[in-house]
Amino acid sequence: MDIATILFTYNRSRHTKAVLDALAQNNRLPQKLFIFQDGMKESTDRNEWEKVRNEITAVSWCDTEVIIHEKNKGLASSIKFGVSKVFQAYDAVIVLEDDCVPHPQFMEYMVKALEKYEKYKNVFHIGACSEPVDVDGDGTDAYFLGRINSWGWGTWRDRWKQFDNDYTMIGKIKSDVELNEWFTLWGQDLESHVLGNVVGKSDSWAAFWALTVIMKQGYCMSPYESMVTNIGLDGTGVHCGIRESGLKVRPKEKLTEIILPDQVELIRDYKRIFANYHTWTSPEVRNEYYKNVALDLLELQKNKKTIGKYLSDFDIHNIMIWGTGRLCDYLISELNHEITIDAIVETYPKKGDYKGMKVISWKEIQSNKSLIILIPGYDIKRIENMIRSAGLKNNIIPIDRLISRILTL
Repeated sequence: MDIATILFTYNRSRHTKAVLDALAQNNRLPQKLFIFQDGMKESTDRNEWEKVRNEITAVSWCDTEVIIHEKNKGLASSIKFGVSKVFQAYDAVIVLEDDCVPHPQFMEYMVKALEKYEKYKNVFHIGACSEPVDVDGDGTDAYFLGRINSWGWGTWRDRWKQFDNDYTMIGKIKSDVELNEWFTLWGQDLESHVLGNVVGKSDSWAAFWALTVIMKQGYCMSPYESMVTNIGLDGTGVHCGIRESGLKVRPKEKLTEIILPDQVELIRDYKRIFANYHTWTSPEVRNEYYKNVALDLLELQKNKKTIGKYLSDFDIHNIMIWGTGRLCDYLISELNHEITIDAIVETYPKKGDYKGMKVISWKEIQSNKSLIILIPGYDIKRIENMIRSAGLKNNIIPIDRLISRILTL
């Protein structure tokens, strides 16, 4: 089987160099490396874009073809064009973007998986990135799930031919009972990405590839330990912003044989493990929730009641606040003199402090007597599951429920 490797780049020379250097050090080099550089936008830093061009045209350690676009296509169009073009001559592809630095065994893992599962037509996607969930190992280095991950991936020509960029896919999936159950587990959040494409806030190809795989109820592979490190969550990219990746990366010194599962079947207990991982709440639901919280806060002030006094009366003197924004600011202001705020919790912290308060990720919460006041209360089930899965025993109360209790006194 002929397998091509593809790298998509744009204007991040430091990131591109890191990916190329790591790929050159892999214990198995690409059969052929295609490098696509997107064309410049008017606002692009020409100097940085040209640095990338110089990096990619200097590659000489493997058979390479460089394609530089004259006009800017954008991420989604670049990837769909590049992958489809390479599939004109190759049976399978391995895909990297300019911020996914491959592990020394990345190529070995990808090639081995693509060769092993070529004839299993229900396997659509080989992912190189681990999922930030706790999955019990079974003696292999990877497992099957129902969702793609685009941080280092591969597929076959016949599977990619089924790629559908149809915006009506979600409606079709939801109208089918069996598919909707699959979608609820593996793709609720895709609705936000598709909506982002519609309103121009995102440019996602991966959402449609994920929906295509869900429509086919296809299987995807994920390693227990990530075979890539994402270095693009530093604010330099267009789509990812600044946050922690949450990846558990395979140690570089762990150069043992890659063992893949012989049976193509979903990971044991997958429904429990992923029950609240791909959830999403529509903007309408969120807006209605926050509107009702604001109205209840006005009622609280009208009745001259405070959250701080209520907590003190129940001998609660230490709390954490999960979430930032104006409601968090309100709590900090009101509780500052009565209650100790141990930390502000965020799922993916962007910085270490907020309004002078320490910011921690949910994984850094220490199991103690601190009550956690949850600002995005509409997300209570998912967040409770996250806390329980980490073995924490902190009490969590959504802010709307807390205010309602005080109003009933």
